[in-house]
Formats: sequence, C-alpha cells, structure tokens
Amino acid sequence: MSFAGNLNTVSLPDVFQLIFTSKMTGGLKITKDKDEKIIYFKGGMLVFATSNDSQDLFGTILVKKGRISREDLNKVIAGQQSGKKIGTLLVEKNLFTREEIIEGLKMQIEEIVYSLFGWKDGLFDFLQDKTPPPDSILSELNPMNIIMEGTRRIDEWEELKKVLPPDSTILELARDPAFKTDEIHLTKNEIILMALIGSGKKLSKIIEDSYLDRFITCKALANLLQQGLLIPAKEVVEEKTVEMEQKALAELLAQIYLGNLNYIFENIKEKLGGKGHKVISETFQINKNYYPNLDKNFIGDDGQIRFDFFLEMYKKLPEEARIWKIVSNFNSLLNDYLNAVNKSLGSKIYKRLLSEIRINIHNIINQNRQISVKYGLEEEFTRILRDR
Repeated sequence: MSFAGNLNTVSLPDVFQLIFTSKMTGGLKITKDKDEKIIYFKGGMLVFATSNDSQDLFGTILVKKGRISREDLNKVIAGQQSGKKIGTLLVEKNLFTREEIIEGLKMQIEEIVYSLFGWKDGLFDFLQDKTPPPDSILSELNPMNIIMEGTRRIDEWEELKKVLPPDSTILELARDPAFKTDEIHLTKNEIILMALIGSGKKLSKIIEDSYLDRFITCKALANLLQQGLLIPAKEVVEEKTVEMEQKALAELLAQIYLGNLNYIFENIKEKLGGKGHKVISETFQINKNYYPNLDKNFIGDDGQIRFDFFLEMYKKLPEEARIWKIVSNFNSLLNDYLNAVNKSLGSKIYKRLLSEIRINIHNIINQNRQISVKYGLEEEFTRILRDR
C-alpha cells in the first residue's frame, strides 16, 4: 500500500506507527525545500536511511560523534576510489572494524530520523517495495523506540529554546561565576564544549565546530548557561566590514571556479596537446551565449578568465542577485567543460577529474567555512556535483 501527505497534517510518529503496525515494506520519502530524506522499512522495521543533507553523511556523523578526526576522514576521502564506500575504506585502512561500521550506520540512521522530528511540515510519500541502494548494509531498528526518543527530543527542544540565546550571540566563559555550593558537577560533554568555546565564540559557530550532534550540544550549552558558567558576551562591533566580507566571498568563489576551470584546461591540453586549445575554445564559443554575465569585456575567446576581471564583474552585479548570477553562470560553464572532458578524454579521466574537483572544492570551502555556511555554498556545490 502506497500513501502520501504532509507532516503539517499528519505527524511523523503517526506515519511510523502505521508502517510498523501494518508491517509494511518500502521507502518513506520526506522532502522539504531542497532537503530529501528516505527512510526504508522491511516488515515494519526500520532498516536503512539516506539523505542529501551533507550533515547526515556517514563520515560527518562519525566526526560529530568523535569517532574519527576530520583530518583522518579527509585523508580517506582524498584516496577514495570510484564506487567504494567510506565504510569499506575505513575498514581497509584498519581505522574501524566491520562491527564498528555497522554500529556507525545504525547511528547514522537514527540521526537522519531524529532530524525529521524537528520538521513541522514537509511532503511525505510511502513507496511500497522500494528498496535501499545496492550493497547497503541493513540494520533492524524498532521505529517505536525511535518515536519515543524523537518525541522526547522535541519536548526538550522547546525547553532549550527558552534558555538558549539567538544563534548570533557570542558566548564566553564566566570569569567569576557565582556558585551556590563548593561543588559543581559537569558532564563530559559540558567540559568538551567549555574547551571549544575558549575565549568566546558565536552560538552558531559552537554548534558547527562541536563534534557532538546539535541536540546534545545545545543541551550541554543550556546547562552551562543555567549554572552561570557560560554567559552571553557584551555586543561588540564586527571586525569585518560588509566590504571585507564581500571581498572574501568573491575570492572564495574565484578560487573554486577559476582554480577548477584552469585544472580542467591543464588536463585537456596535457592529454590532447595542440588540439586541447581547440576543444577549450570551441566549447566556450558554442555555449557562451548561455552566460549573459560572461561577456567579452572580461573573458577571452577560449574561456580563460583572469582574477582581476572576475572581481570587476563581481562588483558590477547587483548585490541582491550577485551570488545567484555567479553560481548559476559558472556552474553551467563548469558543467560544459566537464562534458567536453567526458567526450574528448573518456569516462575514466572524466570520473577522476570529477572526484578531484569534489575534493578540491571541499578543501577550498573549509578555508573559510564561516562565509561558506552563511551563503550556503557547500550545499549548492554538493548538489551540483552530486547531480552529475
């Protein structure tokens, strides 16, 4: 039996309960805006989950849970071979046992599902007999236990909201906290967060940097605030002006696009020699009319773009549409050249280039995560490259 609806009229616990009591098998797809999560069931039991949110990636969750450092994970990703999953590579490199990977996958399923309990609306569609992706390692979780924990988290979230300040608030450790007793009791999570906060940090940044999940992090922060160990800092003037931020954003976009375009050009020229210049030029000439913001005033006939011209173009664009125009034009241009690589050099080189570009973009974004998060760059590039 297939069915569909909206979470603003039918609650997630009710949907799960129907699937469990009816012992259904299939995939429950839930979407909101650009987010899509699919929960898979077999005989009413929850066995697998997928998500297009980068925060739900298996490696990201392992980092958030403190099971692996970001540095070690990046090394594994950098050496990732086409088709091999992160879990398999982690076992091959003796960083995890197979049993630990299975436990980690259960944890990933739970986190994906728990994140849905915060959605007040979203379209859902149960697709009968839809199965998980091939070679998926399946678990078996009782959805009723998940419902109980998810419902508890919702209730606690409402209480946490009463204690936590806005995300933009800078929190700092109290220099002279007033204690009612000589003894205080701190959890491991609270101690970890106190060390992370250091001399002061925005609430949003603390949540981003914490390897604990958002719920656990916020719960620990609320406890520290209530104990007086953590206090909101006095409002300070931002050191970076709007102009400086825009320049940093332009430089980040230039690194991503110009760097990767030049990398593609180098590979084409290296493999095809003199013919490579012709492939580059023809690709641009054929497609340039699709890019109204890439006119002849600042771009060569072969599609080569100079950094100073890029900045000039960036400044001329209306600020309210700047990001959209840059991203849409250059994503299309990047796609055109990747298609040219696939056509001229073959799928093997194309796949290698695509993998290296993904890693390159990830590394560039990590150089300025604050800007990236504010303008949603990571989500945009993850979506564009995932669709290829």
